[in-house]
Amino acid sequence: MLIRNATLADGRVRDVQVDGERIAELGDGLEPDGEVIDADERLLLPGVIDAHVHFREPGFSHKETWLTGSRSAAAGGVTT
Repeated sequence: MLIRNATLADGRVRDVQVDGERIAELGDGLEPDGEVIDADERLLLPGVIDAHVHFREPGFSHKETWLTGSRSAAAGGVTT
């Protein structure tokens, strides 16, 4: 997968070639070898680790469950 024109965390705009679950190459004008995503005017960040999280179980599942909390974290970019 090739992500075109992504703004990186340091402000540079680059193409990002992804192979499986890993970044294979960063550069300008990279040749696609599959799916292409246009990230123009979008910020591309790696998944983040939340080292301090409190889910509301047991006892407060009316507020949040492991499933809803995990889905919310993933939607916000938390991968671990």
